[in-house]
Amino acid sequence: MSLWTNGSSEDLYAGTHAPLTGSNRSDGSHHHDNDTDTAPLDLSRAVPVGMVLASFIMFAIVGNILVILSVVCNRHLRIPTNYFIINLAIADLLLGTIVLPVSATLEVLDHWVFCRIFCDIWAAVDVLCCTASIMSLCVISIDRYIGVRYPLQYPTIVTEKRALLAMLGIWILAIVISIGPLLGWKQPPSQDDTVCLITEEPFYALFSSLGSFYIPLAVILFMYWRVYVVAKRTTKNLEAGVMRERLQDSNELTMRIHRRNQPVQEPGPAPKAGGGGASAARSALTLKLLKFSREKKAAKTLGVVVGMFILCWLPFFLALPIGSMLN
Repeated sequence: MSLWTNGSSEDLYAGTHAPLTGSNRSDGSHHHDNDTDTAPLDLSRAVPVGMVLASFIMFAIVGNILVILSVVCNRHLRIPTNYFIINLAIADLLLGTIVLPVSATLEVLDHWVFCRIFCDIWAAVDVLCCTASIMSLCVISIDRYIGVRYPLQYPTIVTEKRALLAMLGIWILAIVISIGPLLGWKQPPSQDDTVCLITEEPFYALFSSLGSFYIPLAVILFMYWRVYVVAKRTTKNLEAGVMRERLQDSNELTMRIHRRNQPVQEPGPAPKAGGGGASAARSALTLKLLKFSREKKAAKTLGVVVGMFILCWLPFFLALPIGSMLN
């Protein structure tokens, strides 16, 4: 079931991590009929197509390697948020090194030249990497919501241990979704060894589409909607020049934010224990504003990634289950 790497869309998604969010479901294989005869290679088509696909593959590989190295070589970037970016880059790098070269070969030669068992393994690895890539974007959207909604508490909520567990969960779920065809959940294979067809078993197509795309997409859209709501509310307060922070003793401190980012306490209820509480709240609020600004900027950047993700994947995942049901 080469669900995932389809010519141009694979190249688009593989280039994102923007995505490199490198995902594309395979296949040039669906272009084939069950004829055993293979047409002679048309060099006038094969050479330019091969060069274009090779450039996309190299871009995906080099880009993802640079993303990984930037975090590995800079200790200041070794934070839980960037672990999810690394996970995305690893999934896309595996796709670029293992899946896309085979897909490009299939596209250039216009027939399958490898053995039958390798077709099944290749398709399963394709789905594995693409699903892990999409789910990484899903986890990143949750991480961004926590960062914007709880900027001060974020380090205690998203710890290194929890980030690693989330990454492990991503790969486990990706394996569960991709292993079905290897265990026999697929349509009977073609008798023609030059053909490597997409698995169009209707229930598996529906299962994989839901698990790999629609459910993560729903989570991503909901999280970014919540990010938008929180950012809009906080930005409105900043534009009005007023922020309120509740003190530990339930008194409320009102602060006016000036253009030069120098908050001054306005007259308001005095804390019961003296001025220490107000001073601490002022410092906490200033830090919260700085962190919010940083998290908001990161969320905007990743929002562009999500937009590219939807643009590249939605047509495929609309066609896959519908096509399998009609066949």
